[in-house]
Amino acid sequence: MNKVFALLFFVVAAMGMYSCTSKLYPVQYYEQHKATIHEIETLYKKITASRLLSVAFYDLSFSDISLEFKTDSVRYIYDFAYSESRINDSLARFGFDTAMVQKMIGDMRRIGCSWINNLDYYVDGKKQYLVFMSVPVKQFSLFPVLQKNKYYLFNFYAQPQYYDEQGRLLDKKKLQQLRKINSEVFRRINEKVCYTISGKFR
Repeated sequence: MNKVFALLFFVVAAMGMYSCTSKLYPVQYYEQHKATIHEIETLYKKITASRLLSVAFYDLSFSDISLEFKTDSVRYIYDFAYSESRINDSLARFGFDTAMVQKMIGDMRRIGCSWINNLDYYVDGKKQYLVFMSVPVKQFSLFPVLQKNKYYLFNFYAQPQYYDEQGRLLDKKKLQQLRKINSEVFRRINEKVCYTISGKFR
């Protein structure tokens, strides 16, 4: 019986430690990879200055990659193995700088960033843009089959944002109204960067 109680205590303690760690990890991850993260952000802004592209890795080994090319009327989605030469052929076809995109993809893979995209939002009726990245959560589970994937989602704004006393992203400072992106509440890392934990990678 004592062994049963000891096992239960270990499970509860481990779950508690994971819960606390998971809340801290987005900030720790950002601080650990800050230079590379902002290099990716800068490269992505240059890459998408005149045409749209999103990049996604769909497996935790980061061996399968998807590129989404967007025109005014059509979206083209291509799936590749990470090392395929066809990636450059597709990038060139849509007018992208292959070396710049490959540098960004390599940086994403190196720090475990699984997705990057450009999202639009509105403030006082004016259209604004932000860079959006996601990172798979490293989870502890005694039952991996039942485990649902979670992701840390990061928003990168061009201008400083407003947050409430709990560090939650606001639409406007005076109204104290929370700004939700895809129904998610985001929390402050700094004045231009915030995060949430989600069951969706985008």
